[in-house]
Amino acid sequence: MAMVQSEPIFMNRVMGYENLVRWDRGWTKVIPNVAQSFTVSSDSRTFTFDLREGMEWSDGQPFTADDIVFWYKAVYLNDELHSLVDPWIDVGKKGLTVEKQGDYTVVFRFAGPQGLFLQHMATMDGAFATAYPRHYLMQFHQDYNPEVGKLVAQEGVTNWIELFMRKTRQLPTAAMFSTAPEKPTLFAWVLEPGSFRADGTPASVVTAVRNPYYWKIDTAYNQLPYIDRIEFRVVPSAADILPLVLAGKIDSQDRNIPASAALPENQAKGKYGLYRLVSSFSNYMAISFNETRADPTKRQIFRNKDFRIGLSYAIDRPAIIKATGLNVQPYQVAPLQGTPFYSEKMASQYLAYDVKLANQYLDRAGYAKRDAVGFRLGPDGKRISFTMLVPTPIPIGNFDIHLRAIQSDWRAVGIQMAIETVTRADAEKRWANNDYDVTAFTGAGGYDAILAPRHYVPAEGIWSQQGPLWAKWYANPKDPNAEEPPAAVRQTIALYRQLQQGADTAQQNKLMGEIIATAADQFQVIGIHQAPTSYGVLKPSFHNVPPLMFSSSNYPQPAPTDPCQYFINEAAASGADAGGK
Repeated sequence: MAMVQSEPIFMNRVMGYENLVRWDRGWTKVIPNVAQSFTVSSDSRTFTFDLREGMEWSDGQPFTADDIVFWYKAVYLNDELHSLVDPWIDVGKKGLTVEKQGDYTVVFRFAGPQGLFLQHMATMDGAFATAYPRHYLMQFHQDYNPEVGKLVAQEGVTNWIELFMRKTRQLPTAAMFSTAPEKPTLFAWVLEPGSFRADGTPASVVTAVRNPYYWKIDTAYNQLPYIDRIEFRVVPSAADILPLVLAGKIDSQDRNIPASAALPENQAKGKYGLYRLVSSFSNYMAISFNETRADPTKRQIFRNKDFRIGLSYAIDRPAIIKATGLNVQPYQVAPLQGTPFYSEKMASQYLAYDVKLANQYLDRAGYAKRDAVGFRLGPDGKRISFTMLVPTPIPIGNFDIHLRAIQSDWRAVGIQMAIETVTRADAEKRWANNDYDVTAFTGAGGYDAILAPRHYVPAEGIWSQQGPLWAKWYANPKDPNAEEPPAAVRQTIALYRQLQQGADTAQQNKLMGEIIATAADQFQVIGIHQAPTSYGVLKPSFHNVPPLMFSSSNYPQPAPTDPCQYFINEAAASGADAGGK
């Protein structure tokens, strides 16, 4: 496989998905995984997981309920390590208790209903529960090792907290995937020493080898995984992956595979086949104006709905689609047609390319005056000018054509936009620090609106890019950096909290529909067009990869399709169908 240097989180999807529960392959229900069974109380407050006896960490030590309770006591209840707790499960010390009932049963008890807890536990959000080997990590924790100071001195770190962080060495925004080879895991493959440098950056090749203690078997009782070794070739940018594909160096992969890989001539050149991806994205590109920007003038401009509508009308979407050669239709950021939350109004409003209407709305917004070269003037009498922050690589394509076209289209109606491209890691820091004007990223919440509501309600931290300080308020209204949202946004937050407090699907869907209706009226995020069908590449010798799978961070492909059961058969390649079994 090939991996862009700035996004080692890719490994998480290939070999880091061993939660208590997981999605079935069809993304229709939550099924047992590390837990052999689970039960949920009728009030959605108590979740009981029965573990599998005899499971072992990758160093051969037993995995038991003590490991999960260790996370709760050593991390969740510890003020100094609490930053390791994902906001979605952070309900305060009195809001959650985790206790064991014997060695192989763990009970999560919440003070209030948690209607989406089980679904979140099936995504990468749930990786925390199986990511803290007590027997290994307790030596680095002050509460468990009174001699931890000696280890602090040996490692040359400041204190035990820094030591614990170093030994867990988790990738940012990558659930609990660790780049420390010495940390035991439950995964099918384990990293080889030297794969990552001390600063957490990957080597030129990251290698993972078969875990001899992996706990899954096939129906003939063969221990999995079938494949002994995975090599991730680390490249500077997404553009460097296609040459490896065409040279026949990639066995199976869909991340950062461009549309051109599907061309018949390229398939013939690289001697590979394809598998197809059904995207959960609501849009190829979501443009979010930071309505909590510190600059008061930009904040006033970005919060003006007429301003956003005017800019949407100014975009020539048919021309962009023609220039990219994609077989898609113009679309706003909205749930997909065929899902319970599809809103024709939200999906189609303000889509037409209409320069006259665009100018009318921008004038109505209060920005009719222009400078000598035709740029509109803001409320401070200065030219309206802002910067579009764009991370790279983009999960489903390349924004270059779109950005240049949008820049030109907005210039035609008197708006000046600069484009700033940064690495994905730098973009995430900027989003977290509220340090951007406008940003462009893939649109979420098309297929999985309830689990990925970021564009409809500011409930997903840095991913709710229309108002990162509102997202902080959602997580913790007492956060000194949080900002209370306007009334309409507060209403969506109240509805989403209500949705989370019950497990009745019909009621959840009703509340989500109300959120979508409010979000449609607010029109905070501009979309361009539907996400195109995308593909993964597959060599003829590579098998058991489904011909069709979902594409989503919540699914998260290819993990639910069981990479531990993929296999390589060179002898059968000559007569095999590249589409897998």
